Amino acid sequence: MQFAAEPNADKSYIRQLKRLISSLLSVSKFQHSMYGQASQFFERDASARQELQQLEQSWQHSQHQLKSATAKTEARLIAQVQQHRQAFVDAEQQYQQKRLYRQSQLVMLCQQFLQLSEGNSRSETILRSSKLLGSLQLLAPSEGEQITSVQQKYKPLYKAALSLRLLDHLLERGLITNSYILQKAELRLSGGEPDQPCPFRDDVQIPMLMALLLQDVGHYHPDAIAILCGPHGELPRSRELDVEERQQFLEVSLQASLRFLLHGVAAPKYRGNSRAERDEFDKNEQDKLAFAATLLRNANTPGVGIGNLVKIPQVYASAVLPGRNRFDYQALPKVALIVKNGASQGRYDPRMADALLTITGIFPQGYGIVFLPKPQPGQAVERYEFAIVNSLYPLQAEVPLCRIVTRNLQFRHIGQNCTVSVAHNLYFKPARQQLAIIPQARLSDILSKLSSGFEPGQLRHMLPRYWHPDEFFADPKHQNLWNRTELLSN
Repeated sequence: MQFAAEPNADKSYIRQLKRLISSLLSVSKFQHSMYGQASQFFERDASARQELQQLEQSWQHSQHQLKSATAKTEARLIAQVQQHRQAFVDAEQQYQQKRLYRQSQLVMLCQQFLQLSEGNSRSETILRSSKLLGSLQLLAPSEGEQITSVQQKYKPLYKAALSLRLLDHLLERGLITNSYILQKAELRLSGGEPDQPCPFRDDVQIPMLMALLLQDVGHYHPDAIAILCGPHGELPRSRELDVEERQQFLEVSLQASLRFLLHGVAAPKYRGNSRAERDEFDKNEQDKLAFAATLLRNANTPGVGIGNLVKIPQVYASAVLPGRNRFDYQALPKVALIVKNGASQGRYDPRMADALLTITGIFPQGYGIVFLPKPQPGQAVERYEFAIVNSLYPLQAEVPLCRIVTRNLQFRHIGQNCTVSVAHNLYFKPARQQLAIIPQARLSDILSKLSSGFEPGQLRHMLPRYWHPDEFFADPKHQNLWNRTELLSN
């Protein structure tokens, strides 16, 4: 089935994705983002709780005084009790209102994320998740000064998309044994409106997203910042930590993330008049919160449990969006080796690691592929073209599913999907050997024709193994990489 692309659909999609990113972590409006609210919580919660405790003690003290009141002092002490009680109630209400606001904002973020990542069928869900992952990779700069900050912003969403797809994959293959997930999965609804109750979405996917999106929020705790940047902020945030510092940083961050989840966000408030409904509602919300907290606690030592749903995507996302100055775009396909090595070292479940690589293949979504088009019979290969990885679930890990973005050495905003075999992918040596006989002058001519008015990713070699497609993707008319077209083999 063919789907016609709406003219402004992809510009609107990118705007929506960027708003979602900014709602989670914004630099210019940090205090209004979820991570900014967490930072405020870390800085002010201790004093806010101390103030509540003092107000409660004042109220209790005035009640104690009232018990020994005389006829002369009773009226004054009654007024004092009421005054202290009201001060405590007002402060408690304000404290809870802030928490409930954070809770509703986080749930809304998760719901918006699901609208971008989930479809009404398996194929549509794969398409949407591919688009989400690819857009994040393509929007993140592969060169320049902003690599660190931008990649750090995008990583939680990237990790979350992978985790959702890994969960689906493991459920399909019977590799999930967690009773809570299995119980909710039996009640899963396909399709449906976001406001239609769905136990799997509401009780598994959203709590899971809450844990994933808040996993790194503890990095903004003052104690974590002090470890990273020094007690006076004199050290660069991007510096490498030694083993002891890293262990301390991770533990402080984990406890801070858990505290924000369990106390800074916690559960929503029941609205209604039924005590039975309230008890059921509260239990369900506490179960969801406990599930999210378990994911966070078990992520560092997942064994064969559900912590793998966080840990393995975290390893993958940290490889493709490392958020460090030392970023090697060419090495991104080595993420598969990184994931496999971690599994072989016992850091997480090898079966689940293999499952993730079945979903992703070797080449990350949005990666720039340089390939040899199939020549006509009797003709020699004398050019290469550019493509961008645009779909999960390649049939073979080393054969990516791509969108062709050049034709006859010219950039195009309309192209076909294709598979790129090892024999034709310049990332691999066999393909490069086919072009080795072409004169250097001809290769230079190929490069100049591919420029299309701008430098497509700073090609530095006559036989490039990859290309940087972020500049190409920055043009809105080049962002329609996921409309469905026929698949060619190459």
